[in-house]
Amino acid sequence: MRRRSALKLLGSAAGAGMFATTVSADDSLPREETRRFYTHQEVQELLGDFEQRARRPFELEKIGESLEGRDLTVARVGSGETDVFFVSEQHGDEPTGTNALLAELRELATSGSPFARTVTEALTVHVLPMQNPDGAMRNQRANARPEDYTWEDPFEGTQSGPADPNRQHYYELPEAELPGPKPDENPSPETQAMLEYALDLEPLWVSDLHTQSGMYYDEDENPGDMFHSSNFWPIADAVGTDEIELSQRLNVAMYDHAEGKANAQLSVYPGGDTVNIARNAYGAYGFGSILNEMTGQTGDRGERMEGQMVRIMRNENRAILEETADGTLFERDPDRAEEIPDRPGFGEDGDWPWEATTE
Repeated sequence: MRRRSALKLLGSAAGAGMFATTVSADDSLPREETRRFYTHQEVQELLGDFEQRARRPFELEKIGESLEGRDLTVARVGSGETDVFFVSEQHGDEPTGTNALLAELRELATSGSPFARTVTEALTVHVLPMQNPDGAMRNQRANARPEDYTWEDPFEGTQSGPADPNRQHYYELPEAELPGPKPDENPSPETQAMLEYALDLEPLWVSDLHTQSGMYYDEDENPGDMFHSSNFWPIADAVGTDEIELSQRLNVAMYDHAEGKANAQLSVYPGGDTVNIARNAYGAYGFGSILNEMTGQTGDRGERMEGQMVRIMRNENRAILEETADGTLFERDPDRAEEIPDRPGFGEDGDWPWEATTE
């Protein structure tokens, strides 16, 4: 598979702890008030630290910049011929995936564990741990487009103000697959950078990490129990059968490995079918594609629950890495995705009107 040449990042904070928090002079936006989560500067420092301490191939590449000039950095670890791609914080108020991916990168790059050795020999793991740093620093969903910025969205009509990065992945699709003209430029340069990197890379699969609002319970079957994670595969008309089945196999692997661990309960996320959404778009581009939504936004839970969510998400990430590396993923029956329970509120009788079209 094709590889881009690496642009090495200079500078790091050697020896920084995995969950250290430092105040950076240029990162004084609201993210500083949320001490459980990383600032953009802290992410950059940790990536530099991993590069210095890596025991196996590890590279950093700047793939673009946010609207406000923050670097978009992909970390690559491993030497395997199969490329896989993780992304987190497309929505800047959904940082659990960033915590999980940084912990994963540290193990893959610096530990001598059998898991790290096996995965990095079979795979090259690409990680974009903070896709929307301007939104992240504000603890807000969208990017930093000003309110007077307007564009014609082919799916939602005239739009103004900050753009949702997760809705702008259609930009490289053939014209025949778009319902209308696209804007002159992608309203999310962060998404465009990710998109161009992924299309050049041609990974086997893309895993998109998010969090979902609120606490969801299965009152009919397990009263009082919480669904910790809701996952999904691409369902847009433009996605081929092979890509859907690979994505379903990934979901089944996550369910089998993570259900019950750290008290986890997994479900199917009620996501939409429009091809602008990352989960659907990368399926349409020809890759396996999965959505991983942990329950609870930045203000919904405390430090202990955050730790539980990171552990559950890591179990899911590790499942698909291990099974892709050893090949057992391809032996799975994709029809078993039907065994994963629907998240409460799923379908026509859902409690939230946005469930049919967004995630």
